[in-house]
Amino acid sequence: MSEKSPLDESWDSLVDDWQSQPYEKVDMAKLIRQLKKRTFWAKLCLGLDVAGTLFLFFAWYWIAVNEPEDRATFIYVGIGAIGSVFYTLYAFKIRLESWRLSASSPSEYFDKHISGIKGAIRYAKLLQYTSFGMFPIVNWYVWEMSKLRDKSFLLAYLLVNLVVAAMVAFGIYLQKQREKELASLEEIKGE
Repeated sequence: MSEKSPLDESWDSLVDDWQSQPYEKVDMAKLIRQLKKRTFWAKLCLGLDVAGTLFLFFAWYWIAVNEPEDRATFIYVGIGAIGSVFYTLYAFKIRLESWRLSASSPSEYFDKHISGIKGAIRYAKLLQYTSFGMFPIVNWYVWEMSKLRDKSFLLAYLLVNLVVAAMVAFGIYLQKQREKELASLEEIKGE
């Protein structure tokens, strides 16, 4: 009765195959925690993007009704509101691509984690491109305000350009961090 059935033999070969998978080298519990944490933060950022877009449209409407003579602010906030719609829609598209993957097995969790990191890289690039696009708009607005106020706006130029440059730098930092993480995970998967 020590003879194995064909089912037991196939099960043993499946177990051997499973144990030889590269995913064994990764702490799956830690990977799942990271995936949940990243998904939470991604959803929070997406929610803030939507809230920011709605706020910009509310501000645009309020300026149109209460400050009709302030054309520069109306144009600036309007460009921001419309641009925010495109930004948020693209960010939503990026996030949905990684959230759509199912994760019912360790290999699927691993693939979903990699997909999430690739989405984070695309999101960081979106942040960089958007920030670069803000440079001329922000500088135009400060220039328009300086004409109305008859004051030197050098400090305002420096401040807004530092803020936009910090946004670009943050996007680059995020991209580099996620690219390193992606490379290490792809190396594990490729072994």
